[in-house]
Amino acid sequence: MSSTSGSSERSSGRTILAVILGIIAVVFVVVAIIYLAEPAKSLPSFIPGHIAGSSGHHPLKATGSLVVGIVFAVGAWFALAYKPKPQAAAPNSSTWVRWTCQTEA
Repeated sequence: MSSTSGSSERSSGRTILAVILGIIAVVFVVVAIIYLAEPAKSLPSFIPGHIAGSSGHHPLKATGSLVVGIVFAVGAWFALAYKPKPQAAAPNSSTWVRWTCQTEA
C-alpha cells in the first residue's frame, strides 16, 4: 500500500466544509484573544461586551469563544480525517439459496 496524501479519496465538499469550519474556528479564537487582551471599555464595536468606563476583562466570554473555536477546529479536522469504513457486500441471494439447498439435500 503506497503512502498518498489522500486528496484523491477526499470529496471536494468535505474540503470546502473543513475550510469553512477552520475559518470560523480562527475567528472565534481571535475573538477570545481580544476579550482577554482588551479591557471592556476598549472592545471593538463588532464584539459584544463593551462597557464604558470599565477596566475589567471578560474571561467567561473569552473562555466561551475559545471553547467554540476549538469545537469548530475539531469539526474541521474530522471533516478532513474521517474515512468511512467500506460497506461489506451483501450476500447474493441466489448464492444463499443454492447453499441452503445443497445443505438440505
